[in-house]
Amino acid sequence: MFILFLQIHLRRMTRYIWLFSVILLPMFGFSQFVEARYDSSSVLASIHTAELVQKDGLKEDTLRFYCGNQVTIDSVINFSKKFIGTPYRYGGRTTAGFDCSGFMIFVFKNFGINLPPSSRSQAMVGEKVSRDSIQMGDLVFFKGRSSKSKSIGHVGLVVAVSDTNDVQFIHSTRHGLRLDWISTEPYYKNRFMASRRIITDQPK
Repeated sequence: MFILFLQIHLRRMTRYIWLFSVILLPMFGFSQFVEARYDSSSVLASIHTAELVQKDGLKEDTLRFYCGNQVTIDSVINFSKKFIGTPYRYGGRTTAGFDCSGFMIFVFKNFGINLPPSSRSQAMVGEKVSRDSIQMGDLVFFKGRSSKSKSIGHVGLVVAVSDTNDVQFIHSTRHGLRLDWISTEPYYKNRFMASRRIITDQPK
């Protein structure tokens, strides 16, 4: 009888949890969430700041995630480097081929963080970071092919920062997934637009 009693109440609790997550959370504006998987290969992510502002007609979701002790920014970077040489594929989000934003989605999803689908929308997530304050693990954004464009068209993940604040980033290009330094690549140096901090090893 006791076991039957527990089973009935567990079913009721499950229904209430479903009601809360599917119906009530969206009503209060929490339609975006972090999928945190609690295992040795995932980020224990918690929302640090949640603030919606308007920017260029888009909602800028200034969410920042704190990586727990199991996973560090180094873990994210080391994971990303495993795929250097992977060919470019438009819209690609798998090891068969990546485009720039698809690779960011692939990397962060492995650690339980879901990013939006394009480089432009990814630039609306996280905390804005100035050029001289960029750190490992930040995202860097560039114009597309036209240097005269005012729109973001490319994204990469910062894997190293030199003593002179030069930035090395990993990204998917037409020549495949590779590492580049901003200062030694005029193409990207002249197209740099913004950087965002999505994850941090330390709570704010």
